[in-house]
Amino acid sequence: MKWEEELEEYCKKNNIDEKKKKELKRKLEELIRRSRFEPGEALGIVTTQSISEPATQMSLDYSEKVILKYKGITKIVPIGEFVDLVISKFGKEEREGWEICNISDKNIYVLSVREDEKIEWRKVENVSRHPSPRTLLKIETLSGRKIIATDSHSFVVRKNNKIVPIAGKDLKVGDRIPSILFLPENCLYSIKTESIIGKQKYVKKPLPEKLELDNALGWIFGAYLAEGNATKFYVSFSNTNPEFLTQIKKFANKYGFTFNEYDNTRGFSFGHDIRINSIQLARLMKKTCNTGAKFKKVPDFAYSANIEFVSGLLRGYFDGDGNVSVERRVIRVSSKSEELIDGIALLLARFKIFARKSKGKEYALSIPYKYVLKFRDNIGFTIKSKAEKLNKLCSLFEQNRNSYQDYVDMIGGFGDILVRISKKLGIASRYVNSFTKRQKIGRVTLSRHIEKFERIAKEKSVDIEKELEILKRMYNSDVVWDEIVKISRVKPSSKYVYDFTVPGTETFTTFDGIITHNTMRTYHYAASAGIQMSLGLPRLIELFDLRKNIEGVSTIYLVENSKEFAEKIASEISESRLENVAETINYDISVSRVEVVLSKKNLEKLNMNAQQVLEIIKKFIKKYPSERKGNRIYFNNINTYAEFRNLKEKLLNLHIKGIKGVKETIILNRDGEWIIQARGGSFKKILLVEGVDARRTTTTNIEEVAEVLGIEAARQALINEIKNTLEEQGINIDERYLGLVADAMCVDGELSSVGRYGIMKKKKSILARLNFEETIKVLFNAAVLNKKDTLNTLMANLMIGKVCPVGTGTVKLRWKL
Repeated sequence: MKWEEELEEYCKKNNIDEKKKKELKRKLEELIRRSRFEPGEALGIVTTQSISEPATQMSLDYSEKVILKYKGITKIVPIGEFVDLVISKFGKEEREGWEICNISDKNIYVLSVREDEKIEWRKVENVSRHPSPRTLLKIETLSGRKIIATDSHSFVVRKNNKIVPIAGKDLKVGDRIPSILFLPENCLYSIKTESIIGKQKYVKKPLPEKLELDNALGWIFGAYLAEGNATKFYVSFSNTNPEFLTQIKKFANKYGFTFNEYDNTRGFSFGHDIRINSIQLARLMKKTCNTGAKFKKVPDFAYSANIEFVSGLLRGYFDGDGNVSVERRVIRVSSKSEELIDGIALLLARFKIFARKSKGKEYALSIPYKYVLKFRDNIGFTIKSKAEKLNKLCSLFEQNRNSYQDYVDMIGGFGDILVRISKKLGIASRYVNSFTKRQKIGRVTLSRHIEKFERIAKEKSVDIEKELEILKRMYNSDVVWDEIVKISRVKPSSKYVYDFTVPGTETFTTFDGIITHNTMRTYHYAASAGIQMSLGLPRLIELFDLRKNIEGVSTIYLVENSKEFAEKIASEISESRLENVAETINYDISVSRVEVVLSKKNLEKLNMNAQQVLEIIKKFIKKYPSERKGNRIYFNNINTYAEFRNLKEKLLNLHIKGIKGVKETIILNRDGEWIIQARGGSFKKILLVEGVDARRTTTTNIEEVAEVLGIEAARQALINEIKNTLEEQGINIDERYLGLVADAMCVDGELSSVGRYGIMKKKKSILARLNFEETIKVLFNAAVLNKKDTLNTLMANLMIGKVCPVGTGTVKLRWKL
């Protein structure tokens, strides 16, 4: 091959030895393998720009930390480190340039946002990675949060009171993306010390085998994160406040540890150290929290700990490092460790407190004025002087709460709902016009409007329940819509970028709190049971190429809305074979007879009996005499083992009920309505099933739509499928463009693919045809058959540099000079 010759020449020229030459050859082979295209794969400039990029480059940087939960414990880990470990342990499947590992059975969960803007834990279906592009997008928000992802990785925005995906490259400064406001967790009440520090042999004062995660223990962990240091033999705390020191002594006495106190002058002012003498405690703190100001972190188990422990930890931390400014109306804390600050911010989310991050000489966290009441009621201070300042700040907020504005926690994408409510209630809309025009309203201001609307609606007896439900959902949202203040380009930290596949709203959360949309979804699971269908680039190729043998997924609506009725119809639709009801098939060679034992339970599920099964068998297998005794069916005159094997295979594959080819059905409740999703089978036969609402039932198989409902229905189905596929990837395209493509594919009254065997083959212009892939073949055939091009198409005129017959090019003007 040419590349091998060029490699040989390059190695000779540069005196490269055999070992290095082999390595270069291996790398080249890998590069060539990755660069190959599959037959029929979409190519060309337009395809690359509009389809391939967003469908194949949607991932996070290796170093981006994510929040995971496994066996009830929350973990913070770089996404790259986690995915690499999973792939090395469980293997991978290569698909469309991705390396994918299915972990749906591993029960690993991530934080995801629902349609109603509530946060919940969702199971991860797949992890994936692919080679990094040259640069990544770094997005920074007003609250100090940041995320690094490929520019086609999807994020989510709020639009018309819905959460919708948007590609990173379409984001701009001023847009708002969601950050976590609430961490839904409260399950861990104790930890086993042995699992952290090992067995405590020959120890005078061991830690308990099980440490109860109470408020007092939480305070010690918080105090350590603020003022602590661990050596091999003791844990030291540096603080001069008597109340702070008293808390430490109480803890030491509770567990029987000795302690020493020392004054020190290491810093610019007088200091005081208290040391708890315990190798075991020092080990525990080092293992869970690290040691050293730059390396401390919140222990992983704290994120899952009960609320009392978390409250104590935060109070201990703010007692040590926190300060209250009544003048600036803020509670602040700072640290040299970014990981610690991020962890404290996430713990504050347990109480729906959204802190802002900043970076100066140290990493800082500030709690806005509007959260001071929550902070006091749930966390507070042990130190009297700080508690007094906090009380003053709370009193000040209660006096001025109506004039408070929070420029970070602003909600957008609510459309004209405020104006509509105002008109419905007959009040002046000027009070809400500004919010509607800017599509921006603060949470506190929104609560005031909700109270006002409720009061007036009650007075005037006007029903605005549906509108109020939307406003309350906005107000009670578990996310803060954080404004983007900076978008820049950075280099990736690894050769790969990474993603998760999460069902539902397809979102997961980074450690910094930003909620992002997972977009590596080559396959989508319609439910946890798993109706599997292609999405992304593979689905677009299926649609444009009109690929054969693609199993359609039918969404079946019913004439009666109940789960029982849906189950009944699903059993009638789903294909059942004899293997689904046969418990055993035995061959008695001594009497030349085969015995089929039917499962009574499985027959009842299908609403069938053994006699019905026998009647079906007799229709298709006439060669051997058959009879029934109870739930057993017998076949006689089976003389050889080869005959038995052939008969058994036929029996197992014998279709006894349902629609042939319907391999899978699941029942879903969508917006209060029970529907069925079915994979495979005949769309025409599904529509004919009694109880199916044929007017609303759809399929993803476009050719079946054309065959059953006609070409116009197929055209609309094409538009719908292409639009849905692109929107799933966060790509919005005007429906008129999709209509043009669908028109071109359906214009002859039959479906034509977008390619050389479809639309291009039908073009009359020779120049237009030769411009698409098969130049030599088209030219040769045209020459042999003496064909002419009349140059009345756009492409032909473009190719030869003539004015195209479109717009002003379609008319000629005459005038007298």
